[in-house]
Amino acid sequence: MGFLRTLMIALTALAMAPPAQAADLKLNIDASAARAVLDALETPALDLERARAIARLPGNHGLIRKAKSYGRPADDESFATALVAAARNDDKAPDPGSFAFGRVRPHIAQLRQVLADLENPATGLIDAAKRRIALYAPPGLDAAITGYFVVGGTSGGFAFGDPQFFLNLDYFPDAVLATTILEHELYHAVQGAAAPGKAGVAAINRCVARTKQPAHIDDLFGSLMMEGTASAVGDVLALPKDATGAVAAERKKFARNVSMISRSVTLLELSTHALATHTVDYDSIYDLGFYGDEILYSLGYVMAKAIERERGAGAIAALIRDPTGVRFVNVYRGLKGYGKSADAPALGAKTIALAQRMAVCAVK
Repeated sequence: MGFLRTLMIALTALAMAPPAQAADLKLNIDASAARAVLDALETPALDLERARAIARLPGNHGLIRKAKSYGRPADDESFATALVAAARNDDKAPDPGSFAFGRVRPHIAQLRQVLADLENPATGLIDAAKRRIALYAPPGLDAAITGYFVVGGTSGGFAFGDPQFFLNLDYFPDAVLATTILEHELYHAVQGAAAPGKAGVAAINRCVARTKQPAHIDDLFGSLMMEGTASAVGDVLALPKDATGAVAAERKKFARNVSMISRSVTLLELSTHALATHTVDYDSIYDLGFYGDEILYSLGYVMAKAIERERGAGAIAALIRDPTGVRFVNVYRGLKGYGKSADAPALGAKTIALAQRMAVCAVK
C-alpha cells in the first residue's frame, strides 16, 4: 500500500492544480459490468437467465461489440453461456467469443480491491485523471463521457470513437496502473467528442478524393495521432521506475518499444509507401502497426512528447480536432529539436512528402 499512498499524494497535488485552459468534462464511471461478472464467477449455481441479464449490461455489450470487431461470433447468448461455464469451473467449454472468463476467476479478490481503490474518493485517482485529461482537451469542449469497467475478453482498453470507453481491469490489476490506462482510453473518448461531425468528415473525404491523396493515408496519420497522444496523456513511462508487479511489466513493455523507435519510423515509412503504391491493404498495415506489438504507438508517443516539451500541453489539445493526423505530423516536423535526437527522430522522406501533400485536407 506504500506505493499507492505515494501515488495518491502526487495525484492529489495534480488534481488541486487548475489547468490554464480547462474543458468541461463530465465523467461517469459505470463499474456494474465488472462487479456483476465477478459476482457471477463466484456463483457456481449461476443460471442462463441471470447470465443473460449480466450480458445485457452496457459495459458487457462493449465486450460483445469488441469481440464482433475481431470477427468473432459474439452476442448475449454466447456471453452468457461462457459466463455460466466459467462459474462452474468448466474451462473446456466452447468460448467462440473469446470472453476468457476462466482467466479472471483466480484473482477475483485482487480485482475487487482494484475496484475499491479506484472508486474510493479518498484516493483521488479518478478525479486526478479527469484533471489531467482537461490539460490536453481543447478549450470550450463540453463533453459527457461514460467509462465502463469490465473484466473478460482479449482487449485491455478500447473505445469506438464515441464519448465512452471501456477498461478491462483484468489486464491491469493495479489501481495506479489502471488509472494510467484509464487516462489513455478517456482521452480517446475526448478525441471522439472533439472530432468533426458528419459534415466535417464528408468535407475531408471530398478533399482527399479531389486532391488524389492515397486512400487511407488520413486513417494512418489519424491513428498515429490518436494513439500517440493518448499514450502520452496516459503515460506509462511516467510511472515509477522502481515499481513492481503489473506496473513494472507494463512499463517494461512500453519502454522496450520506445527504445527501438527507429523500427517504428521505418514501419511508418514502409506503410506510407505501401498506401501510395497500393501494394498492401490498409487493414493489414493497421494490424501490423497498431495491434500486437503496437509498433506505431511508440512513435506517436515520442512525437507527442516532443511536441509537449517544446510547446506545452495546449499544443496537443489544439491538434485533436484534426482526425486526419496531418497537423500532428507537420507540427512535429516543425519542432526545433526535430531530427536531432532519439527523443525526436526524423521521419522518412515518403512520410514527409505525403504529410505535406495532405496538409490541404487537414482540419484547422
